[in-house]
Amino acid sequence: MTNTTTDRTRGGFASKFALVIAALLAIALVIFVLQNTIHTTINFIGWNFDVAQGVSLLGAAVVGAIIALVVSAVIRLRRVVR
Repeated sequence: MTNTTTDRTRGGFASKFALVIAALLAIALVIFVLQNTIHTTINFIGWNFDVAQGVSLLGAAVVGAIIALVVSAVIRLRRVVR
């Protein structure tokens, strides 16, 4: 029974730690966007966007993360199928 209690404590600590890290990253992200307010023009396939530099870099990072998640999901799916 002590293992169950220990596992719950570890899980609680891990989730609290992850929450604190996520909060710190969110704060850092807000600071980054607020400090990079210079507007830039982005040209993409005939579209023109005038956005803040921090927002455009954040958007590029989000798109990169989505691509990485899709590729890793495809790799995992191929391993399961084999």
